[in-house]
Amino acid sequence: MTKTESFLLPLFQELQKQGIPLGMSEYLLALKSIREGIGIEDIDRLERFLKLLWAKSQEDREIFNLKFTELVKPRLYKPIIIASKINEDEPSTDSSNKSITASPSSKNNQVEKSNQIKTETKTKTPTKQQQYNIPARSSRELSSIRNLSKSTYKKNPYNLIPRLPMSQRDMTVSWRHLRRLRREGIAEDLDVQETINDICKTGFFRRPVLQPRRRNQVELVLLIDREGSMSPFNPLMKALQKSIEKGGLLGKISTYYFHDCPEVYFYKKPNLTQTCPIEDVLSEQVRDNSVLIVSDAGAARRTYDGQRLKETKAFIKQLRQYTYLYAWLNPVPQSRWKTTTAENIGEFVPMYPLDRQGLNDIVKILIGHPFPPGVRLDDQDS
Repeated sequence: MTKTESFLLPLFQELQKQGIPLGMSEYLLALKSIREGIGIEDIDRLERFLKLLWAKSQEDREIFNLKFTELVKPRLYKPIIIASKINEDEPSTDSSNKSITASPSSKNNQVEKSNQIKTETKTKTPTKQQQYNIPARSSRELSSIRNLSKSTYKKNPYNLIPRLPMSQRDMTVSWRHLRRLRREGIAEDLDVQETINDICKTGFFRRPVLQPRRRNQVELVLLIDREGSMSPFNPLMKALQKSIEKGGLLGKISTYYFHDCPEVYFYKKPNLTQTCPIEDVLSEQVRDNSVLIVSDAGAARRTYDGQRLKETKAFIKQLRQYTYLYAWLNPVPQSRWKTTTAENIGEFVPMYPLDRQGLNDIVKILIGHPFPPGVRLDDQDS
């Protein structure tokens, strides 16, 4: 296995984790092409070749660029730099060999001329530090500056490419566990136990005993915060809604919108139009169903709003009259909730971040698991 091939599998697996639809045929095709010498002239050609094979959409190409830079370039770029330096040093060795074969008198003349040129250039051309008055730094200071910049970059990386915190495929897998199975409808499944009991009673088999099929009875009500600090999360909200539909809840979702906090009306449209009274939505859609509230709760702008907290408490009290199957999904990482309204709301509403573990915990709450410790269920400020 060549050095280039050793980086293919980690890159391929990481792209699959990010949700790019890749199969074994794409990996084997890339491996075969590289063994035949295609795309291994330099790093840029290798990157273009693999991108052509594995990244079809613009979003896939952005993910590929990021992962190729993280996984492949740091390991393949250093050998190429070393090789190029060696190639640059080769002509100097040839010229030195030629100078050895030259006569001693010509050597002395060349040395004298070179010394004269060096002294003239030193007196005429000032250094960059003299031109711009740059203070000289010691090697210890320079190394400390480099180490400081590296450490700050590792602690606070800033990603300019918009990416989901988890792939839509992973979100879909989590939503498939949102199920409350009940037997309902036409009797079409065989009831083995009742059939055996009937045979024992009569002494012979008369007919199979049927029962209704198990069906998922979950009805999910989505309450999504719109505009303001939630505007940057619009692509994330679309991916979330699509993942819920693909998770087996197509036709079982009711979506309403609000701004900052539900007060008197919900909105049926994402642009906050077509109002609908909150009481009507709660009585008609929410009763005994699951409710998912999606909002940053002030964490996106790192703000605390006492009025928003008070109105949210009032809404949760109103919501609890119809269902206890509710949870709060916050698209902002949990590390940014501190000293914001979100931290206080999390004391009386089960709030989770949008990651794999958080989504799995939300699904458990929505199917009836108890609230986590620390979330108070008693009425507050009553």
